[in-house]
Amino acid sequence: MTHAPGPHPPTTHVPVTGPAEPHTPAPTTLRSRAARTAEWAALLAACLTIAWGPLAQGSAFGWGFSGLILLGSVTAALTLIASGLRGHLDLPNPVMTLGALAFLAWVWISGSGAPDRLEGLRWAGIWTATLGTALCVHALARTHARQQTVLSAFLLTGGAAVTLALMQQQGHLIPGFTYLDGVPEKILTGPYFHPSHYSGYLITVAALTSTVLLNTRPGWHTLPILALAAGVQYTNLFTDGSSIPAVILAAGVPVIVWAWKHRPWAGLTLAAAAMAAATWVVLTLTTPAGQIQFNALKGQLGIESQSIEGFVQGREEIHRYGIDMIHGQSLSGIGIGQWLTTFQKYRAPVIRSEDSQGIDALFVNYAHSDYLQVAAEVGLIGAVLLSLTLLSSLIGRGWTPLAMTGAAILPVYLFTGLYDSHLSAIPGTMIGAYVLILGARHVQAVTRTDRRGMPADTQVNAPT
Repeated sequence: MTHAPGPHPPTTHVPVTGPAEPHTPAPTTLRSRAARTAEWAALLAACLTIAWGPLAQGSAFGWGFSGLILLGSVTAALTLIASGLRGHLDLPNPVMTLGALAFLAWVWISGSGAPDRLEGLRWAGIWTATLGTALCVHALARTHARQQTVLSAFLLTGGAAVTLALMQQQGHLIPGFTYLDGVPEKILTGPYFHPSHYSGYLITVAALTSTVLLNTRPGWHTLPILALAAGVQYTNLFTDGSSIPAVILAAGVPVIVWAWKHRPWAGLTLAAAAMAAATWVVLTLTTPAGQIQFNALKGQLGIESQSIEGFVQGREEIHRYGIDMIHGQSLSGIGIGQWLTTFQKYRAPVIRSEDSQGIDALFVNYAHSDYLQVAAEVGLIGAVLLSLTLLSSLIGRGWTPLAMTGAAILPVYLFTGLYDSHLSAIPGTMIGAYVLILGARHVQAVTRTDRRGMPADTQVNAPT
């Protein structure tokens, strides 16, 4: 039978294949999955490091100190592995990154040539773990889910620290922890050795809880975070520490950041008003009338042990050590981790019996000033590099809760740096503070992928 000629239907070429074979993922897909797994492993290691810092007795003693170095090093190693699998390292703030790496390089040079080389290398390890973890979070926490993971680690760690302080108030001490001799149970130290160190750590938690409450809609998390915010301020008032006002201030600074996010002019106005108020308070405390008023009200803030005059005099005496060290070796410093062995050279001899209670008769384990601690140990070179790192972290931060918390705590810690060393001598506080300050970044949009690992909106020409 002959068919009449006419238009031929379109021809579909079907490739001839043999028996069906199991689908083998493309090498690039396997590599991207491995990279994603390594990134999550690094991020979880960073969260564990963040928790270890304060909860391991502030990481001030041998086991906590060494554990922080180890966890921070594992975090950095996993991040480098993930970056190798990914093919690039995503660091959106190169100026800050270069500043941090230059500072770390200088710290290792300082520690390697220090008189007490072992202690110098140990503190170089702490700085590496601290800034390394911060840079890892900066590189990895690029999605909402990852930032929520880091945020949860901070909140859970803060909740555990406050819980330990409340247990201590009830007479339940933590087995294996070392407590300050002579500190009554009403003076709370939480997981830290010293109440002032615990109070300095609470600055981070106070700012974080306020930021979350201001920038998230009410939900199941609201009441627990409100309870944590209340617990922070309650236990803070029982520390009898110099950072008590700073913790109260840290709860309010996020309001300025929140206002700046929505109305820059309003944030600028509030910031100027806060600076004016802080300046007025400081100037008032330098007057006899202001000191009398503060001494009359200090009990309401939980400060019982000393007067404003005694506090100022004590800090002046301690700061003399750091100033003398800087004058002696201003450019390179005495060496990272060398304060303990060096400050004793600058103590005045105690001759009279009435001098036995003076600062020169006491053991001073750090400079009680971040500015003097850094400048004395790593010199003006190190101080400039660290300042560059901190200030450049304000570039392109974004408006996530982590980024806003870092912006809120930076001015508070710069203020407490005048009279304490939370960012340079207390490892358990350093790790969380630097992660929040340096680890902030914008959240990237997530591209959905199909089961082959290809972007869902990508069309692939496949055989029919």
